[in-house]
Amino acid sequence: MLQYLTVFGVRLNMYKFFFYLALVTVPVILFSLRKKFGYSLRQATFYSVFTLVFGYLSAIITAALKHVMLSYASGGAYSDTEFLRNYGIPIFLPVFYLIYCALRKDDFRKVTDYVAPSVYSVMTFVKVGCVFWGCCYAKEDPHGIWSAVAGYKTFPVQLYDAISSLIIFGLCILLIYKLADRHRGYVYPIGGMLFALTKGFWESFRVHESEYERSFLNTGLTLWQYWLIVLFLGCLIWLILVIRLEKNEQKKKRRKKKR
Repeated sequence: MLQYLTVFGVRLNMYKFFFYLALVTVPVILFSLRKKFGYSLRQATFYSVFTLVFGYLSAIITAALKHVMLSYASGGAYSDTEFLRNYGIPIFLPVFYLIYCALRKDDFRKVTDYVAPSVYSVMTFVKVGCVFWGCCYAKEDPHGIWSAVAGYKTFPVQLYDAISSLIIFGLCILLIYKLADRHRGYVYPIGGMLFALTKGFWESFRVHESEYERSFLNTGLTLWQYWLIVLFLGCLIWLILVIRLEKNEQKKKRRKKKR
């Protein structure tokens, strides 16, 4: 696969190219959806910046926790210099927004519905970058795609992963236009559960360099499958709480009408 792209005489790393392209999609999507949510240009700008900053911090926390968890699993034998990992973005981004909304007295359910599609646009483009660069490679497959990092043809797990994230992005957009007006707070947890299920499935086809990452604590599950289980359970609890809160709100409205 093409690892580098030359534009106006400048040689670009394809992974970085798609990574930066992914970041650009965040404000594009949020500005496109702002009228649907009743946000001004100023508010859309703020949420674009917050989403990028919170996403960046989430990736830093993910990489740091990965290092801590694998150091523990290996008895201190594992070490790396990785600074960013995107697996934790769907987990930590809403936590940052929960704190933000609590401090600003903003509508957490509305805000997370608003930013949800941008999370999966980023995941899509990052994985497309992986396809071209050849990282996050999978098991050897003579009918697969060439991985420059592995040095042989591999099962195209990055490509399927990107397609799955793109479908979830499309579903989030559909939910916003078909559901969000009547049911606030459903989009992010539904997208998160689907992401956890699909990515957890594709994760089983990947080959991690570290044996401690491939089978965390010798359980047969990768480190990231544990993260995805946390994401799924967290989003499931989140959705249940949102449904219960919505029912309570509807009961209060009915009581007011009776009065």
